[in-house]
Amino acid sequence: MQTLHLKVDPDNPNPKIIEIAAALIREGETVAFPTETVYGVGANGLDEKAVRNVFKAKGRPLNNPLLMHVMSWEQASSLVTDISEEVLLLVNRFWPGPLTLVARANDKVPPLVTAGLPTVGLRMPDHRVALDLIKAAGVPVAATSANLSGRPSSTSARHVLKDLNGRIAGVLDAGSTGWGIESTILDITRPPFTILRPGAVSRERLEEVLPGLIAATKPGAEERSRLRAAHYRPDARVIPVKPGENLAQLAQAEAARGKRVGVVVVGDQELPTLVDLVVVINGGSAEYGRRLYEIFRLADSRKIEYLFMEIPEETGLGVAVADRIYEAARR
Repeated sequence: MQTLHLKVDPDNPNPKIIEIAAALIREGETVAFPTETVYGVGANGLDEKAVRNVFKAKGRPLNNPLLMHVMSWEQASSLVTDISEEVLLLVNRFWPGPLTLVARANDKVPPLVTAGLPTVGLRMPDHRVALDLIKAAGVPVAATSANLSGRPSSTSARHVLKDLNGRIAGVLDAGSTGWGIESTILDITRPPFTILRPGAVSRERLEEVLPGLIAATKPGAEERSRLRAAHYRPDARVIPVKPGENLAQLAQAEAARGKRVGVVVVGDQELPTLVDLVVVINGGSAEYGRRLYEIFRLADSRKIEYLFMEIPEETGLGVAVADRIYEAARR
């Protein structure tokens, strides 16, 4: 199967091109599309056979649920039960946007989407192309990041095609994504609402809307959602380096052993010599998040064996960036 490469203007997408992708969704095929965070790959979320094609294309374990991408709160609320007034405050503030809400699913949601859990993740992306696609398809789109399972997320159609060309029916190419870091996942099934995965919406911003009702990730939260797929890793061994540690010395020690070494540093500081890749982040956590998966893929292309990554200040968006780096370091 040859993947259709459909280029669109992110601000004014051609309806005829959107309809091509929407028709594929209605026919049970899989389509990759941009969001404001990363590219997703999805299918008709109400058709279990179509949903299975998403898992097959990615090589994703069936016990790892997908997110329902919707075009409106009305569409989202038709899939769940027991929504509180506090949740509507979050929706009014952050939707469309990079916040996924985990609520109790109703019978409309196929069990394959939820991986057998009683809950489903709801996401309304803040991207014109994604919203136009969902609207034209006429169904919620069950999706996850558009990459092979175990690989870094995709922030461009080029990444998508590198991983999934020939494995999916089409990709809507609207250039690079904005945030680069996936959405925040928030369990809203009971107060205090619990962050299951830090992301582009920080805990501080959530607390502005619901002070005292937002809890940080707790032990067991990942198992409750099973939404933490290990898809953040490059081939290199990732070594997190906290501010104040001598990154240059650590990197040069591995380079002296003949290893291919890469470093990612924040701001102006001493840079190691004799390494194979140096990336400097001068724009704070926003730039770090936007470039993170591109850095992982660049390290793979350079055949880096050890990737030393300075951890940003763990506040705001820096919490999500640090989370992805620590996740990439897990083996």
